Amino acid sequence: MTEKKAKTKAEKKTKKEKVEKAEEKEKPAKFKFECQKCGACCQNRDPIPVTFSDLTRWTKQGSFMSIILPHLELRGVSEEDSLGQLALIPYVKMKDEDENSKGICPFYDEENKICNIYFTLPLFCKTFPLYFSGEKYYVSDPTCPGIGQGDMTKEKLQDMRNTSVQDFNERADTTIALIPLQGLFIRHFMKQSQDQIDKMSAEDKDKLDELLKKSQNETPQDPDAKDN
Repeated sequence: MTEKKAKTKAEKKTKKEKVEKAEEKEKPAKFKFECQKCGACCQNRDPIPVTFSDLTRWTKQGSFMSIILPHLELRGVSEEDSLGQLALIPYVKMKDEDENSKGICPFYDEENKICNIYFTLPLFCKTFPLYFSGEKYYVSDPTCPGIGQGDMTKEKLQDMRNTSVQDFNERADTTIALIPLQGLFIRHFMKQSQDQIDKMSAEDKDKLDELLKKSQNETPQDPDAKDN
């Protein structure tokens, strides 16, 4: 290949690359998001799953854990199968829950429209609204006002994807680890209870039996029932 032909080929390649880059810039991003700080995602929402990393971070923050702990509860991952019911994981319980367990996040300041724990959000909240299913990415709430807003660079999109994958993996790890842990806790507390019963005197055991029999024989009264 002559020097002239090589130069011409290189110029065509450079021109083609410039055209492709220009076309890429003109293409609208498939996913754009910029938080509008409207608070919509903090209201009328499902309970928020919590991971081991969330619990570890909050515990290291000292007294801050005492603020979060009253709003946590254990719930089954799913009611549709026995394993899902068995896998109890911590969730942030919503305020004013409806029949579908939807409500307002207890850490949301409705008056000022801010999150009171924004600096240490659960990982599940950090990745909103882009989530990962284990196979593909998806938008959890297409009605979010922030979708389609702002500028989305490749770096920002990659950060969001990385966070969504991290959230998926950590929730999966937390669920898997808690199944045997729950069995250990149950066995531990049952053993403790049995040890306490074994240490009781015969007289105390008789009193305990009487209380148990009494509680079993008592039938709860209907508060709406009228006296005859």
